[in-house]
Amino acid sequence: MPDNLQVFILGPARSGTSITYYAMREVFGLPGTGESHVMPIFQRVLRDFTAYQKHFAENDPRVLAASLFPADFRRHTIQYIREFYAQKYPDARWVDKTPGAEALTGAPLIQETFPSARLICTKRNGIEVVQSFRAKFSSEFSAACHAWAASMNVLLRIRQSWPKVLEIDQFDMTNAPDEVAQRMTDYIGVPEKQQALADFFRDKRTDQLSSHDWRQRLTIADTGWSDEERTLFADTCGELMQKLGYAI
Repeated sequence: MPDNLQVFILGPARSGTSITYYAMREVFGLPGTGESHVMPIFQRVLRDFTAYQKHFAENDPRVLAASLFPADFRRHTIQYIREFYAQKYPDARWVDKTPGAEALTGAPLIQETFPSARLICTKRNGIEVVQSFRAKFSSEFSAACHAWAASMNVLLRIRQSWPKVLEIDQFDMTNAPDEVAQRMTDYIGVPEKQQALADFFRDKRTDQLSSHDWRQRLTIADTGWSDEERTLFADTCGELMQKLGYAI
């Protein structure tokens, strides 16, 4: 196993980020602290710094803030992130999980900060995510739809610019554990753990809140949604469902 194995798990909420995190802990022995939310903080800091400094540089260069250098600030920020993780994980091994669209947006920052890190993005049928999201967070239907759509839109952009990210569908963890285990262990570089990882997925429920038959994809016909909810889902998520190969 690589001495400095660093795994970042991204994906929409309720798509298998947690079960993947626990697999990294149990099967690969990677230390972690549950949900992280570290990288999105620095993503915000860099975004806001750049926008604020740019405003003065373009509109009032006499202001001292206009003399700040975004590239220098980014370099120092990245060094600080590296030092923070080195302090938290002295053995340079960890698993870091942060679900949601904002965390996915920060994938380039992760790659820039930790070039050898492995990024795993979980995904899931939008209908199943909306059902599970509402059960977990007691959210409005619209909020659940938009949360899934936001994450998937970012994932489609990542596919074009960061092809090194490994995508794993939660459905396959349950229904094709051997294939998923092979893909993950090959990607991480630990093929000898394939059987242990496959057994882990076979033995664990990937979503404690979903009651439908996991051997089948959930469709709108199975949900009991109102006509208004079906229309809202189709308007918000329908095109993305098609792009990702999910049937409505």
